[in-house]
Amino acid sequence: MSERLIIETKKLSKSFGRLTAVDGLDLKVHEGEIHGFVGPNGAGKSTTLKMLVGAVKSSSGEGNIRGYPIGTVEARKLIGYSPERPSFYSNMTAWDYLVHMANLSGVTLKMAEDRAEELLGWMDLSEFQHVKVGGFSAGMKQRLSLAQAMAHWPKLLILDEPTANLDPGGRIVLLEKLKNLTGDHNISIFISSHILSELEYLVDTVTLIDKGRTVVEDSVQQLKQSLLPNRYVLTTSNNDVVLQALLRKPGIQEAWLDEGVIYIRGDNMSILQRVVMETVLQCDAVLKHFGEEQVKLEDVYCRTVGQDKV
Repeated sequence: MSERLIIETKKLSKSFGRLTAVDGLDLKVHEGEIHGFVGPNGAGKSTTLKMLVGAVKSSSGEGNIRGYPIGTVEARKLIGYSPERPSFYSNMTAWDYLVHMANLSGVTLKMAEDRAEELLGWMDLSEFQHVKVGGFSAGMKQRLSLAQAMAHWPKLLILDEPTANLDPGGRIVLLEKLKNLTGDHNISIFISSHILSELEYLVDTVTLIDKGRTVVEDSVQQLKQSLLPNRYVLTTSNNDVVLQALLRKPGIQEAWLDEGVIYIRGDNMSILQRVVMETVLQCDAVLKHFGEEQVKLEDVYCRTVGQDKV
């Protein structure tokens, strides 16, 4: 991971009258990473994204894109933005739209035409390049929106629910394309999404916010480890008997049965393995599964932000 920050905010805030949408938000996103931005509805995610791209002016605090203040020309040149509900010129063809948007970003006409052809191919829209955008499906518009975000070779993609209108197959393809961008083109990605399983596959680090404030920010792996340290799961042919025997064994800090699975907490995995295997054999049971408990990003979200808000 690069030590250089592509996004940094300090006490960034935005109020609309008496409503505080973003309240002293601190963000740190490093260059070359895919950073997830997660929170319940009304947490301030879309408002934050709009401030970062310069579409909405902050009420207080500061934010920078690669060191340039948010909203400045220098900062905007570095950003490609795809909103949750993209708008288009319905009478334009996909080709004309991409050329036009690249042109607006300062790309020469010839380069804009070459870029449009490249991006339409990248988004599997080449056969629709001369079709008016007004006739596109919601999923096609979503892909075109991402293509226009890439039109001027940005250093940072800011994406708001980029897979919202795609079918399952389209989502898988898009996630692979985004994952390849950081490695192949050194593009950083800041992505807001409610689909936590997709973010878990895609992102390196994540920020969870609630009520406009940062709740936690770290790598996905570190968040998982901090949530359930040294916890293991065990299933056997006779869980009740095995559990009672385990509770009398050294090295077992805690053990309990929940929905047909024995959960165990212990500090030393090697000791725990030996104790578990010996106990299962002594109980004349069959071992079905034993390993570290697998934690999902959704578990982290529920524990830190609140299960009732998923």
